[in-house]
Amino acid sequence: MKKIILFFSVICLYSSMVCIQVSASAPPVKEGVVFSGSTSCGKKIALTFDDGPHPFKTEKILDLLDKYEVKATFFVIGINAEKYPSIIADEAARGHEIANHSYSHTKLSKCTEERIKEEIERTDNVIKNAAGIIPKLFRPPEGAYSESIVKTAKEMGKSTVIWTVDTLDWANAPKDAIVDNVKANVTSGSIILFHDFTGKESHTIEALEIIIPYLKSQGYSFVTVSELITET
Repeated sequence: MKKIILFFSVICLYSSMVCIQVSASAPPVKEGVVFSGSTSCGKKIALTFDDGPHPFKTEKILDLLDKYEVKATFFVIGINAEKYPSIIADEAARGHEIANHSYSHTKLSKCTEERIKEEIERTDNVIKNAAGIIPKLFRPPEGAYSESIVKTAKEMGKSTVIWTVDTLDWANAPKDAIVDNVKANVTSGSIILFHDFTGKESHTIEALEIIIPYLKSQGYSFVTVSELITET
């Protein structure tokens, strides 16, 4: 019965995908929040991966990105980065961008500015210790931002980044649903949301095996988020 309920939940989520995408005609920045790069930057897009690092899924994704010579941006959670610092170092060594996704993945929109700062700062320190860099980008957990979050991140020298296309891999959307979603909604400047820390039933890697070569065949090139928004 649980599997049946989950199946129909995913189908309902998939059927509403078009409604939850950020409009391709929306401005790249709204209320100090970045949703996409500029459509004038050519057919450039950014793959992003949230919630990692994962003890083995992240490395599989890194190998897949290497296979297709693609660079991506990893929005890491401090508590996971603390457990697997060597993976953070590997992401940096392979030329990917590392960004801040809070320390504990708590809903920061309900937190004080002091707590928001602490979450960002702790993760910055973990990433610096692992890879010797301090991220310039921040993505709040679940993409739930507020005036306080945007303000605090800016004061700490970071841009708040959301996304243009949510693949729903976190909801265990079927492989074909993820692929169709990206194909239907991607456009120049898109920031595409994936996750490298997911449940056992996630189809992220299988979908990427189809999506990356397809988008390349359509003339898209993959850049990091910082590279994408620098050209806005």
